[in-house]
Amino acid sequence: MRKPTFIELGEMKVAGIGIRTTNQQQSDGNNAIGELWQRYYQDGIQDRTPDRLDPDVVVGVYSGYESDENGAYDLLIGSAVPPETDLPQELSVVTIPAGTYAVFTSRRGPLVDVVVEAWGHVWEWTRQSGNKRTFTADFERYDRQNCADPSNAQIKLYIACEPGHHPAP
Repeated sequence: MRKPTFIELGEMKVAGIGIRTTNQQQSDGNNAIGELWQRYYQDGIQDRTPDRLDPDVVVGVYSGYESDENGAYDLLIGSAVPPETDLPQELSVVTIPAGTYAVFTSRRGPLVDVVVEAWGHVWEWTRQSGNKRTFTADFERYDRQNCADPSNAQIKLYIACEPGHHPAP
């Protein structure tokens, strides 16, 4: 995986469905994340989300961090929408705060594999580079162009980090 790039993003509102979980629960065989993705597509949540800013993009937003990657967090799968959008009650909303984000682009490959590898690179980058994650909100970006074929997908991870200090990983 290439070194991350750094960008400043404005605030973004995302509407969708979510769960609360931990990385430990997921590694212990709890498939809540996989089941949430399955529910998102089976229930047609994307098509039932009004005013989507980009119908070809789905994001998985990690927020509500209890502490760091070892604590509980919320995962919401959904679409970016304008701030004033009136949403159905079935949808939850999370706001990704404006800030500095490290952007990691995965290799192409089986979707689940590239997602797991990309997060591994994030954790390694955090441990070795001196960069500080803010644990406000991070997100995975899935677009139709790069993820239409789940056996040959490429995603981007946006990791909220402290501005200004970005040594090479």
